[in-house]
Amino acid sequence: MRHPVKHRAILAGLLAITSLLCVAPAFAHPDMAVTARVLFDIRAGRLTGIAQLLSFDAATSARLLARVDSDRDGALDPEEADALTTEITTSLGTHGFFTEIRIADRSVALAAPVAADTSMQSGHIVLRMAFAVPQPAMLQDGARLELMLRDRDLTLAFRFARVQPLILRGDQGRCSTAIAPKPDAAYFGGLVTPDVAVLTCR
Repeated sequence: MRHPVKHRAILAGLLAITSLLCVAPAFAHPDMAVTARVLFDIRAGRLTGIAQLLSFDAATSARLLARVDSDRDGALDPEEADALTTEITTSLGTHGFFTEIRIADRSVALAAPVAADTSMQSGHIVLRMAFAVPQPAMLQDGARLELMLRDRDLTLAFRFARVQPLILRGDQGRCSTAIAPKPDAAYFGGLVTPDVAVLTCR
């Protein structure tokens, strides 16, 4: 997938820390485990973009690689990476990217990413996606954003990275982030309590 120049910087903000996600945690039940890191792009007090970096567990990564590795060299060449990016983003997109966002208690849906790419890092497929916020939201006076990643069928199990899970860019020190459990959003028969990423700005 081609990257519009104005959005490459959002993906670049995640590139330097990709290696920190290369060891994905183990999950007992789900078919696929995904470790996530999120970047919030803030300009002049407005949230204008969100980027996600998703690292798939080693077994899932091997299966994904096998689907596109036409030369069987165990690596992703540019054409294979583009094919895998298209396949994964299309699949995630049919489920709203499993991303639930509320800004000032208003739901915000993500459209298709404006830029995306896939790489192989130490045996893990890493997908980076940059999204434009359809109506840039003012983040001030304690406005609260909540972002949750969940697959209600638990085929995909999402977990925020333990190190630097949330990244702010352009907030000029006015915003803070936190990860917190959200018991009222429990799913899979109430057995799974998701974590929610919280962004607040003054």
